[in-house]
Amino acid sequence: MLRALILPALVLAFAALFLRSYTVPPAPDRRGGTVVSLNWPNRPLFGSARGDCIDLPEDQPVIGCLIASVARSRQDGIPLLQLGFCATCYGLSQRLATLGRDEASTRARLTEIGRFGW
Repeated sequence: MLRALILPALVLAFAALFLRSYTVPPAPDRRGGTVVSLNWPNRPLFGSARGDCIDLPEDQPVIGCLIASVARSRQDGIPLLQLGFCATCYGLSQRLATLGRDEASTRARLTEIGRFGW
C-alpha cells in the first residue's frame, strides 16, 4: 500500500515546485486579489509586482514595470485559483522582495511604488 502512494506523492511534490501565488492590492482602479497558478519557478512563491520592480534604475518609471509584471504573471501562468486580497500573502511578498537588499534604497523604492497604490 505504501509503495502505491509513493508515485502520486512524488508527482504532487514535483508539481508543487511550479505552484506560485501573485498578490495585487485593491485600489480605486482595480479589485485586487491573489491568484494561485502553475508557473515557472523563476519567481518567489509569494510574488508581487513590487518584487520585480525594486531593482529598477532611478530614472526608469516604476508604473510601467508594475503593469508589465502583472501582465507577465497572467500570461505565463496557468491560473488554478483566484482568491480575494490576502494581506498575509501581500506581507510575505514584501518581506521576500526586500530580503538581502539595501534597506534605505528599498524603502525609497517601496515608497515610490506605494504612491501608485501597489
